[in-house]
Amino acid sequence: MNPSLATVLRTLKASLQEHVIPELENNFARGQAGQVVVTLDWLADGLEEPMQKVIEGNAGVSQALEAVNEQLQPLSESDADRWQAVGNAIQEVLNTPPADSAESAQDQRSTYFKVLDDVVIAAGVPQGGSEGTGPLWVAVQQALMALAMAETYMGPIPLPKEHWR
Repeated sequence: MNPSLATVLRTLKASLQEHVIPELENNFARGQAGQVVVTLDWLADGLEEPMQKVIEGNAGVSQALEAVNEQLQPLSESDADRWQAVGNAIQEVLNTPPADSAESAQDQRSTYFKVLDDVVIAAGVPQGGSEGTGPLWVAVQQALMALAMAETYMGPIPLPKEHWR
């Protein structure tokens, strides 16, 4: 199992503090290494999304999943075999109480990903309009956008100008 990036950064920080900095004789070099330690610590702390943001994001995705569930109802009536498993999975996720820890909130987010993947697979080829799976696809798109917003609560990831060339 690979350690998380935050764990790697904290390990580097500890190694610098315990082994590298004591061996440096120059005060300037010690100061620079100390700045690297502070930066590594700042990066490691910043990688963990605040629990409140995870919970807020999950609440938005949960609301969007309710709309998906509403669109599944008429489809389930006409073709229960195709939609029942997906509908049950969404219902189970919606009935799960909100997370009470950062880890369980992240697990809940992972469950949202899986459920939406299952809905997309069951829905098949995207359709527009108000016929067939068209309304479901509108709700799924909104749920995916809610999930994307929850994942990037700090805004879109800035890409360098070279990316667009």
